[in-house]
Amino acid sequence: MKTPQLNIQGEGQPFIWLHGMLNSVESDSVYSLIDFNSIQDLVSVVRYNYCDQSTDGDYSWPALTDELMCILNAQNYDKVVMGGLSMGAATSLHAAVRFPERVKALVLVTPPPAWEMRNDVIAVYKKIVSKTNGKTVPEILKRIIQWSQDPPDFFEQIYRGTRQRLLDNRLGFEPPYYSRIYLGGAASDLPSREQIAKIDVPTLIVSIPNDINHPFEMAQNLHQLIHGSELFVVSDYKDYQKLQHKVHDFLALHGTNNKS
Repeated sequence: MKTPQLNIQGEGQPFIWLHGMLNSVESDSVYSLIDFNSIQDLVSVVRYNYCDQSTDGDYSWPALTDELMCILNAQNYDKVVMGGLSMGAATSLHAAVRFPERVKALVLVTPPPAWEMRNDVIAVYKKIVSKTNGKTVPEILKRIIQWSQDPPDFFEQIYRGTRQRLLDNRLGFEPPYYSRIYLGGAASDLPSREQIAKIDVPTLIVSIPNDINHPFEMAQNLHQLIHGSELFVVSDYKDYQKLQHKVHDFLALHGTNNKS
């Protein structure tokens, strides 16, 4: 399997960060709930675009997990802290279930709906795919992207224009890419509750209240299933700032001074 181009920033042990569905290395550099600049003194932040944004890639979560393992092997990374946003969090969970020996710790930001909560999501994804023609971005998807509340209001009020920059990025992929990534999402779900309950690594779960695309209930479910996990809720800019300190401390404890 060909591995994608890597974006590596910082010094130290690797922290693998996986982006969300309509995000990318570029959009995560515009806005992310985790400020990568604040942790580069501790770890090497390793980011990449799934399948190099190929218009014929397999974007199902199990396939993205296989791609992740190929990257770890190619880079000679033995055991790493990994995490991500939404489908990035989902891919990290798949990796922790399938390859527990490769995972030191997890950072799961706004995990996506799963299990019985996923049925409606899959129906929407299939509808989007049915409207794609490979030449233009379908109107239904444009509306969904334009309705997005990323970043949260508290962030947009301080860093005005961030929402528009994200919008431009999310509307800027090659049209066939949208079909591929939504096909992958429609074919995907999290591992079972029983499998996730066996995860035994330090885990930080981050949620935003009132995010209909990433229900707080989902974050709560994972928190209850993963023994010893911590759930942190970001409601305002002060919480966002606190989160940066929490992630820094989490990585200082679990992401450094261990053989990668």
